[in-house]
Amino acid sequence: MPKNPFKSIIAFLKRNRKRLILLTLMSLVLHGTLFFMAYMANPEKTVYDFSKRFGLGINTFLFIVEAVVTYYLLIFHVILPLMHKVRIWRALAVFFVMFALKLALSYWWLFSAPQDPQNMQERLSTTAIPDNSVSWFLLWHAMFSLCDLVACFSVALMAEWIRKSKQQIILEKQKAEAELSALKHQINPHFLFNSLSFIYSKIMKSDEKTAESVLILADIMRYALAKREDVHGRVNIMEEVEHLKNVIEINQRRHDHRLNICFDEDLTNPSATIVPLVLITLVENAFKHGNLHDQSHPILIKLHTNDRELSFYIKNKKGNGIKELSNGIGLQNIRRQLDLIYGSHYNFVLEDEPSAFTVQLKIPLNS
Repeated sequence: MPKNPFKSIIAFLKRNRKRLILLTLMSLVLHGTLFFMAYMANPEKTVYDFSKRFGLGINTFLFIVEAVVTYYLLIFHVILPLMHKVRIWRALAVFFVMFALKLALSYWWLFSAPQDPQNMQERLSTTAIPDNSVSWFLLWHAMFSLCDLVACFSVALMAEWIRKSKQQIILEKQKAEAELSALKHQINPHFLFNSLSFIYSKIMKSDEKTAESVLILADIMRYALAKREDVHGRVNIMEEVEHLKNVIEINQRRHDHRLNICFDEDLTNPSATIVPLVLITLVENAFKHGNLHDQSHPILIKLHTNDRELSFYIKNKKGNGIKELSNGIGLQNIRRQLDLIYGSHYNFVLEDEPSAFTVQLKIPLNS
């Protein structure tokens, strides 16, 4: 059923009311400044120019509407996308189409206006260039286009600074909450790690396989305990992959190496950093809720990197039971974590089929 256009417009206005109010105030200030400066130079001509065709009130309203539309498109559909390096071609297309329409509208406004029978325009004009000349029109349009660009770029910079400040505050708050939650729920992990090391030393000679399993588990705990994140909340990709392999290996040992896993790894950028534990969480999810004992449908894990991007793919046959992440983080929380670290510069696709579950993740790398 098609959407109601009126409801869509109302929803857009409610969603963007703060932006539109700010842009309206900007437009009023610009219009008032132009009127004041022109009035101080030539009052009669200014009143005539600002009132011709529809009158001062309607002309002011039309100017505000046109300016708000221009500023909204420039800031939120051109400048900010270009700053974020997303949808570049779309942003450039919007830019050129918008200014072509503005040029056409300005041309129509200037050259289709009814001529004053008493030649007031000529009588009041004090400029060397006639107001209806093409040269004057191009100069006028270029001047106002430059003003639009400067004003919108300044607002876009301020909006980006505010967005990053809010994002940093949210990230720090969530990290603090996560650390507090870990402190509340952990059972003295240092004690457990030391205990595992003690058990390993005791059984190493009598049961080598069990001792190796204990050592792998100790390495997993060591990774969880260490503070390896950089200032951006990321870890070295090689350490993350090593931890991922330990998780796979400990699960294989739990099931006597009867799990069917195809792991394809191609890391060409070992110095890159990524957000921690997301890949591991997705693998743990597949272990808990997938059927890994079907030889014809093994769990597929593909991890590839190049100089710019990490690509992660995991697919598992569905097993019986609830479909939620084992540690309660949830897919939505993973997406939120990716949003905080990477903004819009990532791709996270979930495919929930009747018999299989697939995750595809692409994130940029910072070496």
